[in-house]
Amino acid sequence: MDREAFSKISESLRQYRRAELRDFERDIGSKPIDQLYVDPLPGDAVLQAVTSSNTTFLLGRKGTGKSTVFARAQSKFRDRRDIVSIYIDVKSLYDVLDATEIQAEELEAAGISNSAYRSHILRKTMLARIITELLKEIGETCDKLTLLERWRGVKKQYEELKTSLHTIAARVRNSKLQAHEIPILQTISNQIRLKKQTEVSAKTTIKGSASAKATIDSAELRAEVTGLLDEFDKTLDDSDVYNEYSDVILKSFPFSDIIAEIQTIITEAGLARLVVFFDDFSELKLVDQRLFVDVVLSPLNNSSNEAVKLKIAGYPGRVYYGKIDPGKVDTISLDFCDLYEATEVQEMERSASDYAARLLTKRFSVFGVQIQDFFDFTSEQSKDELMRLMFQASFNVPRIMGHLLHILYLDRVSRGQKITSASIRLASRKYYENTISKYFDRMNRYALEPFQNKLDRHNQKELLKCLVMEATTVRRKITNREVGGNYFVALQGIPPTSHFTVHPELEEVFSSLESNFFVSRYKKLRDKEGRDVIAYALFLGLCESERMTWGYPDGRPFRHYFQQRCFEYTRAVHLFLSRNKTIKCGSCGCCHPMELKESLALYKWRCPECNEGVCAVTNLSDDFEEEIDALDKGIMLEPIELEIVSILHEENRRMRAGEISALIDTTHQLVGRRTSKLQEMGLISKERDERDGRMKSVITERCEITYFE
Repeated sequence: MDREAFSKISESLRQYRRAELRDFERDIGSKPIDQLYVDPLPGDAVLQAVTSSNTTFLLGRKGTGKSTVFARAQSKFRDRRDIVSIYIDVKSLYDVLDATEIQAEELEAAGISNSAYRSHILRKTMLARIITELLKEIGETCDKLTLLERWRGVKKQYEELKTSLHTIAARVRNSKLQAHEIPILQTISNQIRLKKQTEVSAKTTIKGSASAKATIDSAELRAEVTGLLDEFDKTLDDSDVYNEYSDVILKSFPFSDIIAEIQTIITEAGLARLVVFFDDFSELKLVDQRLFVDVVLSPLNNSSNEAVKLKIAGYPGRVYYGKIDPGKVDTISLDFCDLYEATEVQEMERSASDYAARLLTKRFSVFGVQIQDFFDFTSEQSKDELMRLMFQASFNVPRIMGHLLHILYLDRVSRGQKITSASIRLASRKYYENTISKYFDRMNRYALEPFQNKLDRHNQKELLKCLVMEATTVRRKITNREVGGNYFVALQGIPPTSHFTVHPELEEVFSSLESNFFVSRYKKLRDKEGRDVIAYALFLGLCESERMTWGYPDGRPFRHYFQQRCFEYTRAVHLFLSRNKTIKCGSCGCCHPMELKESLALYKWRCPECNEGVCAVTNLSDDFEEEIDALDKGIMLEPIELEIVSILHEENRRMRAGEISALIDTTHQLVGRRTSKLQEMGLISKERDERDGRMKSVITERCEITYFE
């Protein structure tokens, strides 16, 4: 039993940064991505789709392997002489941008507020960095491919083209305010002023009401915490203002010149096309996503005359296509319920379990060991059972598999013991209790972030409690023969209550819980009345923690177990929402019942009371606001800093910036800067390792006591 190899296998699966697979080149040789890649579908079907000549959107939750598919596709493109491919991590470019770099200017005389100016320049700088990175990568890739050797030089000499690319990049980097941008900034500034005046007027009008006064105070608090960008973003909720603003920004960048140079490269070098991989764009805020698509992606895709093809990774439900026609692009989902959709749940589960088996077997084999040396495969049936359990425990997310293997290494493999079904269930529970659940709570207590983020997380937690309580109630009713008639009579032991169904209209309600892996869509079904419903499954570790049985009973009579009426949670969820949400006007503060949601949406959410303000769904959370107000803001950290200290706490060892960044999905440069800041705060100790000479970090006792005890 090669325990060191097992440890490296778990590390290779749980890392975020695809480039860090180079850490394993000494163990498995060069081009690790080519050796380790396992396609989610037989015959490399996903890879074939991504390497096709179409623009492709690759969708999947965090850790589902989007970056891995992109890395393998780019490796495949590098073997061809007729395609130039480049990779851009959109989120990392946004991460390294510091808002304090934006200097304020005196523009009040022109009718432009300081907040509007700073927000606008910050947005332009973000987009400029992406375009500059694109131009830089094109130039460097052309040099690596030695295109000069086959350059025809009919339209432009190669050196002339490189000079032109540098000149365009210099123009793009200049994010100063231009004359054609002033009118729209004046409009936005005026709307921000009017909104503030309305809020002041509303505050004066309802001055006598204590409850109303509390609402105003909380609104002021949220505005203060949310900051300049959110104030600016709310103005862009108006589609007319947004369209004008995005058009103005688009005119700020010389896309006609950029596309002309790309077309010159394609023609003069005899290439088929340029392929650009854009990763992690769903990590951006909604307005930033829209601007990224409208200002960067749409021109490249729609105006390049097939010279440029885009490959874009995003999250399900968080993709904006803008002016890109969804009907003319390929959209592929990596979530198991979409990839393996079948008529029968059992067929879907077999396909998903097969991928888990292929992924793990290949990973062990490449690292020079056999999977049966570590898993307790006493028979072919036990192998199928354990691989099915790995799928159930991870929802087929490779990164979660890596975390489970890491826990199994500590619990079993390090002691020379093989992995059993009981140990997988225990690892799943530990991962849920020690990582997912604790980090969720820690963010609300210690993260320095907008109140709305904390409120959303709080409501997710309350909704999860509601689901667990409903499942517990259903289990009791089945046991007491209060539901189901004779259907459940043959059941032995504790009835499974891990799955439930809801109407499709509630899919958005579960999006946050799903993205954080508390629940997962499982299958589209029809209920007993023939209506469409969606079946969801609770995370296996959550069920183990709550002493709930996951799955459904064996045997043909139970193939439609979760289509029984007792597992239909639509009414329970609606009841929860009615107690926790309302529709509120941002100007006059008037509240409207949730039943008016569709009607208000038809009129662009205009408030029927004041006819001026814009309504939005808000949460009734007075108690939670008081709880947040009582927190010690002096010890709060920015979310990325909280992630860094959390990883150092969980790993309990000295780590270099690259190791930390690999586990929290950011760049080692950003981690290096933040660990230096945390060192100054007395929360992290940084020292150079005597053995390898690298700077490594570890949390201090003060940090341990403050955030983890």
